[in-house]
Amino acid sequence: MSLVNKMLRDLDARRVGDGDRAAFPAAVTPLAARQEPRRGVSWLSLVTVLVAAGLAVAAWYGMQPRTPVAPAALPVAVATVASAAPAAPVATPSATGAVEPEPVANAVLSSLRMADELSAVPAPAAESPRKAVAAAPKAVERPAASTAPSKPPVVALPKVPPVAGEARIDKQVRLPSAAERAEIEYRRGVLVQRQGNAEEAANSYRTALAEHPEHAAARQTLAALLIEARHFDEAEELLRIGTELAPVRLASTLALARLKVERHQAPAALELLQKNAASGEHSAEYQGFAGALLNRAGRAPEAVERYQAATRLAPNEGRWWAGLGIALDAAGKGAEAREAYQKARALPGLPADLAQHVEQRLR
Repeated sequence: MSLVNKMLRDLDARRVGDGDRAAFPAAVTPLAARQEPRRGVSWLSLVTVLVAAGLAVAAWYGMQPRTPVAPAALPVAVATVASAAPAAPVATPSATGAVEPEPVANAVLSSLRMADELSAVPAPAAESPRKAVAAAPKAVERPAASTAPSKPPVVALPKVPPVAGEARIDKQVRLPSAAERAEIEYRRGVLVQRQGNAEEAANSYRTALAEHPEHAAARQTLAALLIEARHFDEAEELLRIGTELAPVRLASTLALARLKVERHQAPAALELLQKNAASGEHSAEYQGFAGALLNRAGRAPEAVERYQAATRLAPNEGRWWAGLGIALDAAGKGAEAREAYQKARALPGLPADLAQHVEQRLR
């Protein structure tokens, strides 16, 4: 811009008024007067040169690094440019009556300077980091997580009152009864006996009877083991105790009577049966056994009555029909005896010795 201002001052210094021009000799004429015929062409060239110079200056400023200016400084810069620009001078007519080119040059320079200042204004800069931080919403501060494990809250549950009429269940551990414990020991004894350990099995049966003396199976099985081992006295005592217990009286009476017969004590066996006749009233086994002992004792009519009672209680048992035939023969009733033999032969399961006797009597 200093180059353009110097050119303007030179032009103002060379400008000659009409009064001064008359004082010059005719031979000495100012340059402006001599070139007056070509004034239009020379001023047009000057304007062109000025415009080109202004564009060059503007291009030079455009290539310089620009300092960012806040957007709020833009109106101030524009006002400064406007105040710095010289007021447009009033056009003064020349000696020839033509308008001087100064106003046009000043206007072009003012517009170039305004364009240069405006081109130097940068784009609005980004907001200051501090303003951005201030404008940003504050993050919600969260308390630091505690490293210690938090205990769950203790919730007190309300007590639910019992519903009226609701059944109350009391869980109690029920211990096995004496009969159940005796059954357990009896089954254990049977298992051990099947494994061939008779002594241990006998001990299990004794334990079962100690728990529950009325356990019939344990008493009978133990008595059989004792008889097999030829411990007759112990077996008799065991069965005798059983005849005093109502639930096992019949079984103990029959077992003890057989044991006495084996020990050649038939009269004692018959006495035992008659003593406990009430317990064997509905037992075919008892009635048939009593008939056999009565027939051996020579009391055939009484034996017939016992065998008849046995056949009524167990009509499909061949032994009782064969015994009835023997008792009828002893009583002198051969025809009735033959009918009894025929009935016995017709039934299955007859023992071999009885079957042979029946065949002999039917011939």
